[in-house]
Amino acid sequence: MKKLLLLCFLLATVSLSYAQEYKYHPIFIYNFSKYIEWPAEKAGQDFVISVVGNNSAYREMLGIMEKKKTIKNRNLVVKKCASIKEVGQSDVVFVTKYEKVDASELTAMLGNKGTLLVTEHDNMAANGSHINFIITDDSKIGFELNSRSAESAGLKVSSSLAGLAKKTY
Repeated sequence: MKKLLLLCFLLATVSLSYAQEYKYHPIFIYNFSKYIEWPAEKAGQDFVISVVGNNSAYREMLGIMEKKKTIKNRNLVVKKCASIKEVGQSDVVFVTKYEKVDASELTAMLGNKGTLLVTEHDNMAANGSHINFIITDDSKIGFELNSRSAESAGLKVSSSLAGLAKKTY
């Protein structure tokens, strides 16, 4: 009986931490968006954030959308994509660690359409992702920034955001 109770406790703890895993990512992404200048032709259009991969990341992003409603005076829209091929004309694409991706393939596909690519895979910022979530030495969420890759995509990253990055490329 004790083993069964211990197993139930462990499963509940793992499930709770898994559900909480993406609690802060949407807040970061929303705030990143404030410090990036998108191409002028996107003004007046919906601000689309596409989430590729994990469902809890999508649900948490929806929660931000319901609270904030807009980014840079543009209506906020969040969409769930089964694969990177579904992102279309997004302003931000967040690819969770549960989705296998190739950074150079992603950046080539997104081109210079003014789409911010946010990932959470090892070495993705060094390989072309614009922003890559990392876990810092003190076990907190941090990020790496590839400002050259972002500029190639048609985005201007503020020096304020660059100053907060744990590592820049």
